[in-house]
Amino acid sequence: MKITKLEIHTSHFEETTLFYRETLGFPLLATSATEATFQCGETALTIKRSTSDYYYHFAFNIPPNLFLKAKEWTKKRVVLLRERGQDDVHFTDDMAKAIYFEDPAGNIVEFIARKETTPNASEEKFTIGHISGISEIGLSSNQLKEDANQLLSMGIPVRNDEVIHYSSYLTFFGEYTDGVYIILAPVGRRWLFSTKEAIACPILIETDRGTITRKE
Repeated sequence: MKITKLEIHTSHFEETTLFYRETLGFPLLATSATEATFQCGETALTIKRSTSDYYYHFAFNIPPNLFLKAKEWTKKRVVLLRERGQDDVHFTDDMAKAIYFEDPAGNIVEFIARKETTPNASEEKFTIGHISGISEIGLSSNQLKEDANQLLSMGIPVRNDEVIHYSSYLTFFGEYTDGVYIILAPVGRRWLFSTKEAIACPILIETDRGTITRKE
């Protein structure tokens, strides 16, 4: 499964679009008074203007061999979030390391290096061009069974045939070999490296197997 397009909403439109254009340096594909679209590897990220304070959790894949270089690059631009006193984390179940930060909209953004599913870079210096795409997006919901059934009907399986959780825990949908996931999250569940709890938000997640839409 691949995420080809992601649309998110924010009431901090100007600051957030400036952040992705200037601070992180993603190429700007299109802009208007109400939305801006950036090319983030294989994913188009669209930020839409809203009057409500929505926030999301999403992740970008980075080359495993450039994790430390990417961490230093990111620390020059943002303050890294911390969990239990640490500013990075090693996920043994996904053979990955990750860092987290917030953008001006309050989104919990992750750079993750997956050792087994993301290729190493041939270069030694990290740039924003090494982002291969959006590899995780949290889909926060009060209707977990319905959303799980929709994802399954689209041909998006649960990672490694894991158990689907309908309360308290996250469920990762997508093949492990792709390293790209839609994370089904119960509303109220705290996001890692944050004090924020998952909330239901308007969203569009376009994949190579269909599109999921939640309207404002």
